[in-house]
Amino acid sequence: MHKVLKQTARLALACFLATLAVLIAYLAVALISALHPESGRQQAKETGSLPIYICASLAHADIVLPLNEDWVNWNAELPGLELPQSLPDLYLAFGWGDLKFFRETPDWSDVRIPVAVMALLGQHDTALRVVVVRPPMDDPECIAVDADRAARQALATHALSTLVRRPDGGAQIQTGGSKFLAYFLARGTYSPFNTCNQWVADGLGKAGLPRANFAPFSFGVMWPLRHKNLAHS
Repeated sequence: MHKVLKQTARLALACFLATLAVLIAYLAVALISALHPESGRQQAKETGSLPIYICASLAHADIVLPLNEDWVNWNAELPGLELPQSLPDLYLAFGWGDLKFFRETPDWSDVRIPVAVMALLGQHDTALRVVVVRPPMDDPECIAVDADRAARQALATHALSTLVRRPDGGAQIQTGGSKFLAYFLARGTYSPFNTCNQWVADGLGKAGLPRANFAPFSFGVMWPLRHKNLAHS
């Protein structure tokens, strides 16, 4: 019996050390990727264009795009979300992630371990969360990014291509939103290697903006952009 217990303890220790090694390697790769990002391309100079914003909390990043662009009809693309056209300076914040986690975790205090674990295991539907917001220029969690027309179009296409479409082509809106916030059923499966922050980093890459190749955490989104801003200040 004593021998069995010792073998069990050794096995448990080996599993713990292996798990710890994987987690350390995961974090190390994320850090290296954030510190050595792709620089992106030179953005074209445009007169009168609005900046885009990338906003991030400790855990989640959003792409924030101007509401009024002449090349996209957001009303048609996002049915069910109220878009006040009388306020031309508004923006749309786009974030991809686990639908159940979005709905049940508005604040850190609302985090429940079972929901978080099931999200990491890809057991829930994913959603594109879209929120109508004012320009977040004074928000310390946001970075203003000069993005030319082609970059803004690439980011919008990245967001819209995520949507699951109905047979008539419309986006599948989900319940649980509000007047200026909506959840749309999205493509993709959430996992430790395909997180909400990786989704933003992938969009930045398509737009030719600085991005980390592996960005499971929000610092992997924000550090390359802050470094770019510092380099040009």
